[in-house]
Amino acid sequence: MRRVIAFQGIIAVVIALVFMNMGYQKIESSLFGGVISIVNTLLLARSVNQAGNVAVGQNISGGTLVLFKSLLIRIALVLIGFYVGIVTLSLDALQMLVAFAVTQIGYVFNKNKTIY
Repeated sequence: MRRVIAFQGIIAVVIALVFMNMGYQKIESSLFGGVISIVNTLLLARSVNQAGNVAVGQNISGGTLVLFKSLLIRIALVLIGFYVGIVTLSLDALQMLVAFAVTQIGYVFNKNKTIY
């Protein structure tokens, strides 16, 4: 999991440098979007571990419930993160969204390499 988090962090920094090279002054926006994605990944890993423990201890439906509740929590936290970044911290929405999306795509590609 640490390798995936490190990979996502590198992607967020590269996106920030690309935006800086394009003339954007606030690279914090890109980094914040990347952090939202990394927190989302950490919560996903935690919920998968919890679901596995619940499924072993009870039944499969208990593990499914844990994953579903985690999904709702992660969606809410991502939305709250974007709200805080855009409204409260006045960060650039485009940079945040691009960094978040590319970092999430990086997670998917990195996980596919480890599965196969």
